[in-house]
Amino acid sequence: MSELTTLHKTITQTLKARLPKVLHVEEFPELGSEVKTPALLYGLTDLALGEDRGEGKTALVGRFQGCILVEADRDKASLQAAILASQVAVILHNQYWDLEFVTGAPENIHAQPEAPTLELEQFVMWSVQWTQTFEVGELEWPWPDEPPGSLVFGFSPDTGPGNEHQYTAPEALG
Repeated sequence: MSELTTLHKTITQTLKARLPKVLHVEEFPELGSEVKTPALLYGLTDLALGEDRGEGKTALVGRFQGCILVEADRDKASLQAAILASQVAVILHNQYWDLEFVTGAPENIHAQPEAPTLELEQFVMWSVQWTQTFEVGELEWPWPDEPPGSLVFGFSPDTGPGNEHQYTAPEALG
């Protein structure tokens, strides 16, 4: 399973567990699918290269966008949508989703009301956006494995040619 699939499934599970009154939480919803409301539909909308940690994996900064839908004819629908948006922001705060390949907490968390499109005019809509860093790919060690004893440490000023006899193997430092 790809990191993106794992990340989206984990976000969905977390949001469902933490927002029990939201009847429909889905990543990348299919057009025309039946949606029970209140709903939170979200997905990755954009990617940029992040800062690699030098382990062979590729660091990415993903921009996510969620759409909260509440029926417009509900009592205080606008307030309910705003409350859901604030709850999502709280869930996102310092959230690493318990995934080792997620390397940063969500940043640039922003929520705002949106004007619904013609197809969605029966809803009050809020969008929630955030960015998050994660890594994809395999961990790589581009150097050949060396046998035990081939790595040694020298401590200044006793380093360099002629001081090799003062070097210490890592195993001897314990």
